[in-house]
Amino acid sequence: MGRALLYYEWHSRWNRLCARLRRLRQPKYLFGAVVGGLYFYWYVFGAWFRRGAPGATPRLLAPEHRALLASVAALVLCVVLLLMWIIPHERAALVFSEAEVAFLFPAPVARRTLIHFKLLKSQGAILFSALFLLLFGRWSGGSYLFHFIAWWALLSIINLHLLGSSFARTMLLERGISNWRRRLLVLGAVALAVSGVILWARQALPAPPDVSGNLDLSALAGYAGQILQSGPLPWLLAPFRWAVAPLFARDAGEFCLALGPVLGIIALHYWWVIRANVAFEEASVELSRKFADRVAAMRS
Repeated sequence: MGRALLYYEWHSRWNRLCARLRRLRQPKYLFGAVVGGLYFYWYVFGAWFRRGAPGATPRLLAPEHRALLASVAALVLCVVLLLMWIIPHERAALVFSEAEVAFLFPAPVARRTLIHFKLLKSQGAILFSALFLLLFGRWSGGSYLFHFIAWWALLSIINLHLLGSSFARTMLLERGISNWRRRLLVLGAVALAVSGVILWARQALPAPPDVSGNLDLSALAGYAGQILQSGPLPWLLAPFRWAVAPLFARDAGEFCLALGPVLGIIALHYWWVIRANVAFEEASVELSRKFADRVAAMRS
């Protein structure tokens, strides 16, 4: 069945590409493709060529700001993953097309195989998103290949955590833990951690800079760096710092050292998602129907 799903996914993407290429025979699609190609050439690839020209120096992140920005990125990633446990209220559901629902769900396909198929389908969007984020340039140094791999790894972690958290939320609902109770538990843990960080900062750090008069951004950034890089917060953000560390690698050796923990995090998330035994078929059928109706409304 795995080979059949690979065959289906490969030919589905190939046929979709051929259909879009055939649409270029119509002037409106051809004109849009030409305009889009020129835009990317002048504003994206042209910038790459100019950046690689003799005498051109890429805009690199200053060394004194690298650690602070890595800590801020880790904090943002922590907030994004926490929101996956707070905001959603529906049961776990995977989006399939109407043809996939009709073809896969009545077939003797194991639930784990459906999850593998969904993870395989999501890799196309993840690779495209990683390529799109790469267009912003090498703001922290390193090669384009390293940045592409780093973005792919980070987006894969977010995608796996989104899927795993949806399975975990469904398991909590089945065990009698309501959405509001789960949210209160998560928010209580967050409030406890934030209170601990605030108490530590009051006792161990000097008073924050005065923002009532002239705002000194450098002093404010320095105080934020002390909070993010010392005390209990670095320990709380350690897994998230590992996840974003490849984005801030300066050379091949540093990138390889940072990539090891990231691959371990991806492997743990994959094991978490695959081992979850949660019924998602009925919710997936309903979600796929809503998605198909939304797509039909957009096309009309």
